[in-house]
Amino acid sequence: MPWQQNQKYGSFKKLLIPTFELEREAGVLREELTALRERSEKESIHQAEICFSFLRIFLTSRLGRRAYLRTGKPLPPLQPLLPFLEEVRFFGMPDTVRGALFHWLKDNWKLQLIYHHPSGKEMLEAQSEGIRLLTIDWEAALSGQLVEGKRDAFEHLLHDLAHAYMFFRLDYDYEGQVKFFQRLYEVYEQYSPFLESNLSFREKFEYCISDMNSHPAHLESYWRAICKESNVPLYL
Repeated sequence: MPWQQNQKYGSFKKLLIPTFELEREAGVLREELTALRERSEKESIHQAEICFSFLRIFLTSRLGRRAYLRTGKPLPPLQPLLPFLEEVRFFGMPDTVRGALFHWLKDNWKLQLIYHHPSGKEMLEAQSEGIRLLTIDWEAALSGQLVEGKRDAFEHLLHDLAHAYMFFRLDYDYEGQVKFFQRLYEVYEQYSPFLESNLSFREKFEYCISDMNSHPAHLESYWRAICKESNVPLYL
């Protein structure tokens, strides 16, 4: 969780608000969020634009004019979005978020927006096809609840975008990652008995297939380590 013993932590800690304030915030933002949701359902909008609009609602609410870093120049127009993303930098977050949105909008990267929480196997299958999934949880955003008890809906999407960047970044060997996930997806069912009987292995397995985007050499090392630790066969 991004809060521990009343202390904020993580890459997006400058953007967090206390969990007890989330419901109040949801009430303030409900009209804007509902309008965006309805617009995304009725109009043909690039998914990157939906995500940016979602993030912008929260950024503006929480930071106001501090939402974007000062560069000595006036902010460019919001539309068209591509040159805006090329020029601005967001406050309080790694540039991976902006980078992911930028490359997605240019159709350089295969990202897919969904509105549910993918299972580990669903994310593994997507990554084996070279796709990274991202989630907007409308219900959590509109109610002010945490997503899976960990992050608010705003931070959850930021987290997904940061991971997407790591999946596609050049020095993390995108093609090598895809091949690793392809191999693992092919033998997924062979690990089912161990996932059912070993909670520790299951947690680390789920992390590897859905939340660990790294160089394939690191993925391979981690995979071998958790199998050895749990006395699970290496089917890869």
